[in-house]
Amino acid sequence: MSNKKLVLNSLIPGIIAAMLILALVFVGLSNSNNNIILAQRSFGPFGENRFYMFGMISSVQNDNSGKPAWILTGFWKTNLLNQTQTNIANTSAGAVFNTSFKMIMTNGSGMHTHTITNLVLKNKSMPNNSTVIFNGTATVSLKNGPVTDVPISIKIMNNRVISIWLDEAKVNNHFGNTPIFGVIFMHDKGPPKMGIPIR
Repeated sequence: MSNKKLVLNSLIPGIIAAMLILALVFVGLSNSNNNIILAQRSFGPFGENRFYMFGMISSVQNDNSGKPAWILTGFWKTNLLNQTQTNIANTSAGAVFNTSFKMIMTNGSGMHTHTITNLVLKNKSMPNNSTVIFNGTATVSLKNGPVTDVPISIKIMNNRVISIWLDEAKVNNHFGNTPIFGVIFMHDKGPPKMGIPIR
């Protein structure tokens, strides 16, 4: 293996760890009690100026024996909090949840990318004052190509954390037996300062 590849392979786990730490620090610093307010300006990797929320995937997924095996990191965007019951009944209303994230083993090997797109929202519920749940189906990219109509449940908790549950059978248990977790960029704080332009 060339020196260049060795250096790159040794840097990747450190970069991922730094991103996870940055996400945790960002959540800790974001102590505002404001309700989730959708982004009204462009930030994050998606560059769109609509009523979207943005955030980061920061998750560790277990292997078949229940031990941490994979680190997931990436970005997501959604307009789900804009969806009313009327919009949910009208599937052309345009519910959006998109994410792209890297998945890498905790030893730094096996890095690859996944996406979740084409959300079809079926229902929305609020089991308590701090949790909103959105259920539907989505398309998930896997090694052998996209898998459509995957049942998905997206939870927004305490205005700070998002979890994404995908039907394990439909995705061949690829993401382990736990949800994928992430953090929410708050409107008053914006994203962590990572050289991403804010317009």
